[in-house]
Amino acid sequence: MTTAATDVLLSVTVLRPDERRLLDALRAQGLTARPVLPPDLADVLAAGGERPRLTVIRNLSHREAIGTARRLEQAGVATLNSPSAIEICNDKGLQALLFARLGIPHPATRHAFTYGQVHDVATEFGWPVVVKPVSGSWGRGVTRLSHEEELEAWTGGRESADAAGKLFPVLVQQYVEKPGHDLRVVVVGAEPVVAIRRKSDNWRTNTHLGAQVERVEISDGMRRLCDRAVEALGPGFYGVDMMEDRHTGEMTVVEINANPEFARSSETHGVDIAGLYARYVVGLLDADRSLLTV
Repeated sequence: MTTAATDVLLSVTVLRPDERRLLDALRAQGLTARPVLPPDLADVLAAGGERPRLTVIRNLSHREAIGTARRLEQAGVATLNSPSAIEICNDKGLQALLFARLGIPHPATRHAFTYGQVHDVATEFGWPVVVKPVSGSWGRGVTRLSHEEELEAWTGGRESADAAGKLFPVLVQQYVEKPGHDLRVVVVGAEPVVAIRRKSDNWRTNTHLGAQVERVEISDGMRRLCDRAVEALGPGFYGVDMMEDRHTGEMTVVEINANPEFARSSETHGVDIAGLYARYVVGLLDADRSLLTV
């Protein structure tokens, strides 16, 4: 048994402003914390290697994130978020299946494994539809198709880049017209701590595509959906994306992000996300003494 010399490892692909803030906040709480890149894990995973009390997973790469979390899990190291939560959040298809099973409001979504299935689902749902990869961030690869001709153009372009169809499955989703914005609610532990509205003239309201951010109050409806998300995935650190149907007013969960960015938006909404996360980590370590050694 090896006594942990480091309280918290911060697993990263690159050290962004978000992770720098989190490191500072962890250290301000009196914890020893240091960042690790994927090659640094070799020493942590080696027999007799230094075991941290906890590892916070902040890898940009989905493959790195789940691979790191699973390896640390087998080495007896606890992670935030849990490996199962990371796996589900990194796959929009798994999320859609989970939401359907648990009755969490979500736009009607189907898996498609062939171009023909994309066409069949689009015809069943009615135009327009949204086609998206099961894995990806920042709106990349998400396409709105409004009629048969656009589907033919999408199919032709995709076939030229992926003749073997290795990028299947994709998700085909019923298009929901938003009122010019969507919502992100940041959850720390089990508590929604801030909500932001992302406004854009583009139907994709991602901040990386130029959406403007403003803080909004956390409504009872948002809180209920966040509670359902935490029940499904377990407590952790999440960005829960929601949208409202501009015609019916129904609020649905679009997806849940297990590695939400917060540095830029914190400058707008003023909530110290890094500090809240660091205090949550301290509470976890104090509550579970098994995290002291491995």
